[in-house]
Amino acid sequence: MTNDQSAGEPTGLRERKKKQRREALHEAALRLVERQGLDGTTVEQICEEVGVSPRTFFNYFPSKTAAALNLPEQIISPEAAERFRSTTGELMPAICELLADSMSSGVERVRLKKLITDQPQLVAAFTQWMGALKAEFHVLVEERAGSPEVADAAIMLALASLRTLMHRPADDTRPDAVRLLETMDRLIAVRHVTMVES
Repeated sequence: MTNDQSAGEPTGLRERKKKQRREALHEAALRLVERQGLDGTTVEQICEEVGVSPRTFFNYFPSKTAAALNLPEQIISPEAAERFRSTTGELMPAICELLADSMSSGVERVRLKKLITDQPQLVAAFTQWMGALKAEFHVLVEERAGSPEVADAAIMLALASLRTLMHRPADDTRPDAVRLLETMDRLIAVRHVTMVES
């Protein structure tokens, strides 16, 4: 069924089918890239696996890389943004919750880490996505932080924590927000480390 054919369906059913199709495209792209490499995989091959046209593919993902990593076009959902705006208390735990919501990708953490390790060219796409993430975050965080300077510092710390987390063992099953905040605390603690005399 094409997107045009599904236009008359009830909204709930249509959204469910869109979600299923997106997940199918992601899984096919991930499987093919794991097996054949990024350069050896084409959008046409991904579409053939799922039984859709390239036009349909590009309704869901801008590239085969984005499909393999399942990088969302809308990085911060309206629901996550509203939760962040309405949360009270400390800024950094709230940022960790917001960041954790945005990095929820549907890719098993072990597979994602292995994919990026095995295919270094994917790092550029992930870095570009993080740049877009930073831009979207800044608007929201500045609202809560009260100044661009505080927002900049908070976001830089949060993204540094995310990068550090990407290189840690993937078998930690605790919520991403908890792991991010713990990583952030470790990075901050480095400031107080005393140099050992030689």
